Amino acid sequence: MTIDLQTLKCGECGSSVLKRTGLNEYTCEHCGSVTLVEDNVSDRLERVLNQVKNEAGRRLAAEEARRQALMMRKVGIGVAVAVGAVVLFGVVGVFLGSRNADTRGTSAPQRVVAAVDRTIPVEGLKLDEPRQVLVGSGSSATPKLLVVARNETGKPLSRAGIRAVYYDGESKLDERSETLPVAVLEPGESAPMLVDMPSGKNVTRQELRVQKLAEPYSAVKGPRMAFSRVRLVQQGDRVRLVGRIVNDRKDATVLGGFEVLVTLYDDAGQVIGFGHGYGQANEIQPGGRTSVDVSISRFGRAAAIAAWDYRIGYSTVEASGGRTPVLNAERVIRTAGGPESFNPELRLGTDDLLADDSERFDEKQLELLPLVDGRNNIQQRLFLGELVNRSTDAVVLAPGGVISRFSGSKAHGTTTISGLAYLYPGERFPIYLEPQDMERITDTRIEWKPMRRAALPGPRKPLEVKVAGTKAEIGSVLLNFSQRFSYKYVVVSGSVKNPGTGIVGKVRLWVSLRDRNGQLTGFKLVDNLPAIAPGESVPFQASVEQNGRDFASVTTLYQTE
Repeated sequence: MTIDLQTLKCGECGSSVLKRTGLNEYTCEHCGSVTLVEDNVSDRLERVLNQVKNEAGRRLAAEEARRQALMMRKVGIGVAVAVGAVVLFGVVGVFLGSRNADTRGTSAPQRVVAAVDRTIPVEGLKLDEPRQVLVGSGSSATPKLLVVARNETGKPLSRAGIRAVYYDGESKLDERSETLPVAVLEPGESAPMLVDMPSGKNVTRQELRVQKLAEPYSAVKGPRMAFSRVRLVQQGDRVRLVGRIVNDRKDATVLGGFEVLVTLYDDAGQVIGFGHGYGQANEIQPGGRTSVDVSISRFGRAAAIAAWDYRIGYSTVEASGGRTPVLNAERVIRTAGGPESFNPELRLGTDDLLADDSERFDEKQLELLPLVDGRNNIQQRLFLGELVNRSTDAVVLAPGGVISRFSGSKAHGTTTISGLAYLYPGERFPIYLEPQDMERITDTRIEWKPMRRAALPGPRKPLEVKVAGTKAEIGSVLLNFSQRFSYKYVVVSGSVKNPGTGIVGKVRLWVSLRDRNGQLTGFKLVDNLPAIAPGESVPFQASVEQNGRDFASVTTLYQTE
């Protein structure tokens, strides 16, 4: 969008009714689309929006004054006409006598349209005692002012906000404004907000002022929206909520504009974190579904999460594209207990976490083969492993896990299994384990991520991979300009052909060396292959380090997207 008073409009629908709904976040009140901007752009936008708001207010006031004046003129004319009509009827009655007596004094009813005043007294929005908190971790933590607002007006509030004025003693430092992270705050609801604080300044106190309150322009009462499946998960300091929304309306109503507010509490009931997010789909038809993945800002890390709640705001979508917010005063859903904990190294996708039981892959069907002892090119110890899909009829999607290594009873680091989009039955995915200062691994334990399954033939496009030749070579490497090491490697050449009818792109190829017993002795990923047209083939060549015994054969594993 252009930062200009005359052209500041929503990029989706062209509306100029934009509201600041969070840090560097602006929402169109007409279509609900959200725009994220950088800090400097946000400051400029805020100034322009204030100008637009003031200009719009001035224009509305002028238009209202013109309408009032026009109405008064019309009323005056109407009164004059009515008086004239009464006099005329009286005169006519004198001349016509009783013949017209039944019609004297009869007049048509007048429809009066009253102007609707949406404003609400600001005293109805109660503010708890504000707290200064640090959001983030380490040196990147940012000071914020946490404010919890309660709606005691008895009416729904649209985009309620406050202005914080900061002081150092009696000296005014700065002013900052913020709106609640929900489009509508229902009667009786509370919601937190974080307000920016002056950077690098000594703030001794602050004054909070509730900004003008108003009801939504239009809204309807409707059923409470709840997740059909929801999980609160934690990985290290990161907390997120993932949920699935289903449009289970029995009529033909289309739903959209989904927004979610998640709030965390400690055992004393204090707010220790919250997050705000939107549905991945802009709208869903009856029977359809979408998902939400909300990242939660956490503060007060010393306190454990004892409870959490969420609320879902949504709208009905008209055939014309217009949206009407749905109100429900009991939409907040609270859960006692903390989040599910996962290893921070796992990459947990929204679909993986929300998969139904029938969609899940049984982790017992994955096996890590016995580790093979090896050496790298400077003779440091390493181990080679292979992940095997033992299922006979299911493809595992995005397999992953964290391997913990042990030497005796002592834990000695971890290795993350990642990089695969899928693994077919019987296929082997090669893995390096490179512990430092560890001469042996006596045990491994794997924490698997939640994984999904797919029935055969699965998502992969078929390719024909042929190994045309191998050539054993010896290389050397100089370490620290003082030690030279020799190592073995194999140059493997071949081709990849596309026998299908569609173009295949983003081909990844793992080339593995095996000894006479079929054990892995080295591997390399080839990920620079071009897209392959139907019927065509492309050559490949890979120099594969030999980390174990001498190789006797070559195998390949490929993926397409």
